Amino acid sequence: MVKPIPKLMAVTEYLESEIGSAVRREYVGGQVYAMAGSSLRHSRIAGNIHAHFWQLAQNRPCRVHQEAVKLRIGTDEDPEVAFYYPDVMVVCDKTPPHEYYETEPCILVEVLSPSTVNTDLREKYLEYTRLPSLRTYLVVDQDTLFVRHWFRDEAGHWHHQDLTGDGQIPLPCLGGQITLPQIYGRVFE
Repeated sequence: MVKPIPKLMAVTEYLESEIGSAVRREYVGGQVYAMAGSSLRHSRIAGNIHAHFWQLAQNRPCRVHQEAVKLRIGTDEDPEVAFYYPDVMVVCDKTPPHEYYETEPCILVEVLSPSTVNTDLREKYLEYTRLPSLRTYLVVDQDTLFVRHWFRDEAGHWHHQDLTGDGQIPLPCLGGQITLPQIYGRVFE
């Protein structure tokens, strides 16, 4: 027997249904994907990063979000429009385009989970790095002291470095930096 092709959800239908949904769901090209819960370690790492970014943003025109605000990539006309929930997102100098999502982040952070590792390292990397506003994308391992730091240079080219131990990561749009000890504070106690 042939399985029926699932009906694709329209962007407006997704946004309306997401407001009352008890479960966070990401949207990619008309398909909706429920998000799994986080481990305590994942939550601590994302919280450490959010707290540090929030502190740096206090004297800047920036908004720092943790896990609850969507990032929209693409327009209604784009068949591959997507909505993701980054673990941490920073947006500076822009008016929010909508009450429930952002479109022009300068920093995005994903903390790896066993269920999201492939999506974060491939799909989201490709989607996120096509955003003209993005300058920094961090992928943080929750099981070891390891951060993959992607960054865009002044010419618009992407580079990456893998950091372990006591590495420092510059955050140009926040005018500061974050270190691995700050990211992993009290995680492995």
